[in-house]
Amino acid sequence: MERIREQTRLAKWGNSKAARIPNKIIRQLKLDDNQYMIITIENRSVILTPIKKNPINIHELFEDWKDDGKRDHELDLGKSEGNELPW
Repeated sequence: MERIREQTRLAKWGNSKAARIPNKIIRQLKLDDNQYMIITIENRSVILTPIKKNPINIHELFEDWKDDGKRDHELDLGKSEGNELPW
């Protein structure tokens, strides 16, 4: 991951303060609009950590998956031993 160092400033936002996150950082971290974040203070620094959302469908679950090209056929995992669905 590319190291990015940008400058921003605090601005009044209602009764709070807000800081803008540059678009380059948003893209690198793949943040969404209205992204939930955890705010931590460590060694007099503010750390924002994105909260990963749980995928709601199979497309979201595998959206970042990259095929390694090592399999060109289905894997045989052996005989069913529980309540697996028959294929």
